[in-house]
Amino acid sequence: MYLTPFLLEFQSWHWKREFHDEELADAFAATNDPTTPEEFERGFLTLLRSGDTVACGIALDYYDRAEMTERFVGGNPLEPHAEEVFAVARRLLAQPPRPADTIAEEGANHASALGALMRGGLDSEDTDAIAGILERMPDGGLRESALDAARILVDDTMDQEKADSDEGGATPDRRLVTLIARVEACRDRVETISALREDSGAEATESLVRAATDDAEWRVRQEAAAALTAGGRFYPQRPLLERLARSWSDDERSAAADEVRDALAEGLHSLHWQGTEPLGAELSEAHRQVRSPTGEAVHRQAFRTLLHSGSPVSVGIALDHFHNAQGLTRFGLDDAEHAPEVLAVAREVLRQPPSPAALSPRTGAGASHASALNVLQDLGEPEDAMAIAAVLRDNSVSVEVLECAVDAASCCLERWTAPNEPLITALEELIFDSSADMELRTDAVNTLFGLDAPRVTAVLVRAARAAELPIQVEGAIGLTFHHLIDQHRELLREVVDSWPQDAGDRAQIVLNEMGR
Repeated sequence: MYLTPFLLEFQSWHWKREFHDEELADAFAATNDPTTPEEFERGFLTLLRSGDTVACGIALDYYDRAEMTERFVGGNPLEPHAEEVFAVARRLLAQPPRPADTIAEEGANHASALGALMRGGLDSEDTDAIAGILERMPDGGLRESALDAARILVDDTMDQEKADSDEGGATPDRRLVTLIARVEACRDRVETISALREDSGAEATESLVRAATDDAEWRVRQEAAAALTAGGRFYPQRPLLERLARSWSDDERSAAADEVRDALAEGLHSLHWQGTEPLGAELSEAHRQVRSPTGEAVHRQAFRTLLHSGSPVSVGIALDHFHNAQGLTRFGLDDAEHAPEVLAVAREVLRQPPSPAALSPRTGAGASHASALNVLQDLGEPEDAMAIAAVLRDNSVSVEVLECAVDAASCCLERWTAPNEPLITALEELIFDSSADMELRTDAVNTLFGLDAPRVTAVLVRAARAAELPIQVEGAIGLTFHHLIDQHRELLREVVDSWPQDAGDRAQIVLNEMGR
């Protein structure tokens, strides 16, 4: 057996997995560079024979990859195991579609099986399984693989029957022929629906409503319904979407259906006030409406009710909804319309003492400042530098609040035309505060990357000479930027020479720049 970079650099087509089972973890590691041909083969066969769906799927993907690249290297090193590969592929194909999760998309077991079988293993015995996949109207890659497999079977049948027939006639499997035409037509209509998403006109909306209610294919109906959740369409179409979602059966599953149900579900509670609710009927109802609005005007009014309530919790929730993409702008409201009043409220919040920890047990002391700092991250101007610096120096607030201050400083310094001296001084104090959280300190060094100012360069040089290795590494990274590296090569060489061999992945950035 021989190996090629085509296999050693490959992971999988369909799976993202770190195995907890030691044997499978070792087998997977053996399929990655560096390894020997013998280790690779043992690892591949261990995955293939494991009976674990994910491991088997990865092995099938390896076989597919090896077949795909064989013409470049003169053969498939896994070819001797073809029959075993095809048997495992058929076993995965006979399973129900694997549900979507963080490891793979829905039906990944079928996608891996088809990829392997289409490398010479497809047979008429696979007709029912492939037809079953097409009848489910899958999305994207699985749909295309199933269509390709069905076409191969139809073509093979026609070629065989033509060879066996004296008259040259052919009778392909009518079920597959019908399904191929149906799925292709459905795919074309779905693509048309996707184009209408970007058209906000009344005519496009009417077309989407007709498709969502009247199209013969459930997948097209769901895609059209999902398009009606985009932008401002959601508000007037909500009653229709609720009715449609109730009408879909459990067998009619798609990402589009999930998109509709997510739009109808309660949205973001907040970023820094989880577990805390606004007090009083009016503020509770306003919170419910910003999470799941029943209309555009109601959504705007509910947001303003929270924003101007004077309650730290309600104001904080409103600021969080302005900052987060799944908040105020979730259904297409223009946040620029509200930006001036939101910025004014955020500045006022930062003039007040930080909220007590009891108001937000999860975030801790200063949750009110965290919510306000997120707004400065988006809208802050140079006049806000002192407010950010004050939080960076505040030892009474939680680490999470300080993280928001560092993030706000980073975004503002990047956005402003000139580095702000007081803000850089506050960041420097945090960087060299040995009592502060180390990750917070290294993040503070990161905020200075790419800024072209002598004051910033001085802080990075000081960081590169720091006693603590994580600070030293980040300072050195900052000095590798194009406007600084040439004048600091001697310092970087000195610093790099002092590092231990296991200085970490971040150190490798500097080592690479220095040609080490």
